[in-house]
Amino acid sequence: MLVIVRPPGPAFRDAISTHPNRHRIDVSRVQAQHAAFCAALEDAGLPLLRLPEEPDLPDATFVSDVLVALAPVAPEQPPVVVVARPAVASRRPEVDSVLRAALARLSAGTRVVPVEEPGTLEGGDVVIYGDRIAIGLSARTNLLGARILADAARSLGYRPFLSPVTDRLHLATAVTAAAPDTLIGTAAGFASLDAAGPDAAPPGEVHRLLLPDDELPGANVLALCGHAFLASGNPIAARLLRETGLAVHELELDEFGLADGGPTCLVNVLP
Repeated sequence: MLVIVRPPGPAFRDAISTHPNRHRIDVSRVQAQHAAFCAALEDAGLPLLRLPEEPDLPDATFVSDVLVALAPVAPEQPPVVVVARPAVASRRPEVDSVLRAALARLSAGTRVVPVEEPGTLEGGDVVIYGDRIAIGLSARTNLLGARILADAARSLGYRPFLSPVTDRLHLATAVTAAAPDTLIGTAAGFASLDAAGPDAAPPGEVHRLLLPDDELPGANVLALCGHAFLASGNPIAARLLRETGLAVHELELDEFGLADGGPTCLVNVLP
């Protein structure tokens, strides 16, 4: 496993956002929060690949959106990298540098599957848990993009589920994976999964950690190698995650929240 990160640059003040206080983004503070986030990842033993700032790309710190790297369910197959196509044209130049970094570190047999026009796909609409993969159909990921990812995932042994997202930016805004058999999210997040069909998150197989709506930021959890990273100020989320046995790291990430971002948005995890 390798975790790709990229620090925000001064242009982050112009990041795409629907937050009513987006004009209050403090670049110095967001850079400090990113540095503390990366330090927490390294303290947990996670290997980082730090990419340089992109001074002209405000949203480039959200590296999760630009590609989806999938490990095979059956280990004899090579991994697949699905190259995303962000819905907002100004974000598309973010893709190449992350893709180059990923391919330089994945096995030579890695298969690359591009999402091409008119498809759109962003990694924030992808939640992987066990051999299931939920793909949000949102304003950022359309049906063609979701189907391209679903077909690639299915070829590796995953069970893909197309999940409608109508009330928020991405699927992972309101539901993420705490473990292969455990999801954490709000009622709206779980409703997106349930709309994908009864096999997306069946109660007997997938445990649900349900959060109140006022802890929506706590639904975006980065869970890796027995550790869970989440935005501070979400005590119910932190408690539920600790009760599963995870080591919980509560971090100040409110500046990223002003740009509609959370901890999963800040990493791209290579298998």
